[in-house]
Amino acid sequence: MYKTAITVHKIYSSPEHNYFTKEKFVQGDAPTLTHQSIKLVPNQGIKDDRFEFAKYPITFFSLEVATEVCKELELPLQLELFRRNIVISGVHLNSLIKKQFIIDGIVFEGLAHCAPCTWMNHVLKKGAFSLMSGRGGLRAKVIDGGELFLGDAILQTEFEIDTNPLVPLKKPSIPKNQL
Repeated sequence: MYKTAITVHKIYSSPEHNYFTKEKFVQGDAPTLTHQSIKLVPNQGIKDDRFEFAKYPITFFSLEVATEVCKELELPLQLELFRRNIVISGVHLNSLIKKQFIIDGIVFEGLAHCAPCTWMNHVLKKGAFSLMSGRGGLRAKVIDGGELFLGDAILQTEFEIDTNPLVPLKKPSIPKNQL
């Protein structure tokens, strides 16, 4: 088992969508709720979150990516604006796509990259979408539940992972003979 030191910086939920279910550039006003800890149940997201029973119930996001995006755009760091559930540092989230991992005894499965939407240009500033491309976060589900707390933690995997969170997801290349 490989162990990587991480930090869980923020845990968020929101009862409703603010962006993508709205008309173009009409931002919703659903609150972003902050938690010190959350109880996670298998195959569910955070209780009362807008994605609690969705195909992709939880989204992890990298503090390092958020910091770099805000620095490049000359904005104050406001993590709640990214609308991701769990903000962590110390791991390359794309390394966990299609893999199981454990944090604080909770078993997660990384399902897919959470591609940013163009809303990020509206919510943050023009250029946010491109800065987040390939590093918008990790969509995941809970396999074996428990309580997740803010603070230092150990992420466990059965494989070695990249710890540089700033590397974007590489786009697959399609051989010319298959086009």
